[in-house]
Amino acid sequence: MVIESVEMVALPNAPAYQEKIYRARLDSGDAVDLFQAHWDVPLSPESLVGLTVQAARAMRNERMLAVALG
Repeated sequence: MVIESVEMVALPNAPAYQEKIYRARLDSGDAVDLFQAHWDVPLSPESLVGLTVQAARAMRNERMLAVALG
């Protein structure tokens, strides 16, 4: 399944650290919450379009690791 679009969605009554999530619409018609927004790992929603859910999560993990390692 391939990601067709991604939007940042605010969760109602969520604590501040969980303020927004990346919600993806897949080519199957399903919607999937990918991961939470993280302030020091800027990731544009548009950069995830065309990827699989697994590839999008791997890309985010790589960026988080790169930021952590400096």
